[in-house]
Amino acid sequence: MVDDAASQLAINGGPPVRTQPPPRRILFGEAELEAVKRVFEHAWESGRDFGYQGRFEDEFTRAFCEFQGGGFADAVSSGTAAVFVALQALDLPKGSDVVVSPITNPGSVCPAVLLGHRLVVADAAPGLPVTGPEEFERALTAETAAAVITHAGGFPCDMPGIMDIAKTHGLEVVEDCSQAHGALCGEIKVGRFGSIAAYSTMFSKTLSTGGCGGLVYTLDEDLYWRARSCADRGKPFDDPEFDFRNVPAYRFPALNFNLDEMSCAIGRSVLSRLPGILAGRRDIAARIDTRLGNETRVVKPVPAREGFVSSVFYHPVAVDTSRLNVSKREFAEAVAAEGIWINPHYREIVAEWPWLREHCACPPETPNAVAFRDGSFNLLLHERFSSSDIDDILAAIKKVEAAFVADGGD
Repeated sequence: MVDDAASQLAINGGPPVRTQPPPRRILFGEAELEAVKRVFEHAWESGRDFGYQGRFEDEFTRAFCEFQGGGFADAVSSGTAAVFVALQALDLPKGSDVVVSPITNPGSVCPAVLLGHRLVVADAAPGLPVTGPEEFERALTAETAAAVITHAGGFPCDMPGIMDIAKTHGLEVVEDCSQAHGALCGEIKVGRFGSIAAYSTMFSKTLSTGGCGGLVYTLDEDLYWRARSCADRGKPFDDPEFDFRNVPAYRFPALNFNLDEMSCAIGRSVLSRLPGILAGRRDIAARIDTRLGNETRVVKPVPAREGFVSSVFYHPVAVDTSRLNVSKREFAEAVAAEGIWINPHYREIVAEWPWLREHCACPPETPNAVAFRDGSFNLLLHERFSSSDIDDILAAIKKVEAAFVADGGD
């Protein structure tokens, strides 16, 4: 029976559950087109070509701060730029140790290296894709000056617990919220806990400004002004007499990470829909999890944490590998072959990147992060998924389970 079931899997040439790809997100619509038109119209009316740091960036960053519940924000060219600017703004001693998260994108960790610091990779909390307070504290060294804490996949880290430890040790914390716009610790949005926060707004993110973009955000006004300088060649923006032509008055070496007005107009438009986007993603993820809990045998929801709300950038699901007669990766690849969007084996485990090891203060060992990845795969979804799309996800998982669950029981 199992052999017959396996022979019918799409990965073995059988008919897939889905013959058409899942629906594309198509985030940018008529509203974004109208936003771009307004940028052109404003330029024509004012008699000046649009550039950056103008009306549309002001509108975007002001609206983002309202979404966050206050604070200060600057729009920059990418999420990586946002992390770089945030770290440079902290003005850490050269050669400091910077704690980074175990599951993240290179854009979250490379800025610390490029600024002359050494990395210490914290492990994930057991059963989660993000670091926890205990793992964070174990990663601290005598030379630690700061941390870049990534809310991976929309999962919020335990920021109250992490900040208690950081404050005890006098450490600065950058929150990398690139995959977690609107995620919550209690009733507080991520980005409001650390010294400063970085967001990506590239085309695939929950909040997007177009092809590439980012935001630097903080509740500290002085730090905001320094970040503004770090994002634009050291210019002293907080000086009321500032003249951009007066280069000798610039404060320190810095790069140009500005985001353009057109991107900011797109971001402002998408931001107006962000609460609905988040609600849609959370609803879809919750419906999938409910059905996994009731209908499947080895694929189950990642246990929820009371008081923490994901923004659902991607959606990990746990796999009981002890009941499979194939590897987790083979199982997940069989699900993908049924026409389901998934990442079967996440590669963004920092400790597994050989090219980064020479920049670490100590050998990176993150067994909890590896165990989470090896016992899960990521469903890739967005707010436009329908009930039919959810049906297909469950049908594909159950079809593959029928072939690869070793004991055949419930």
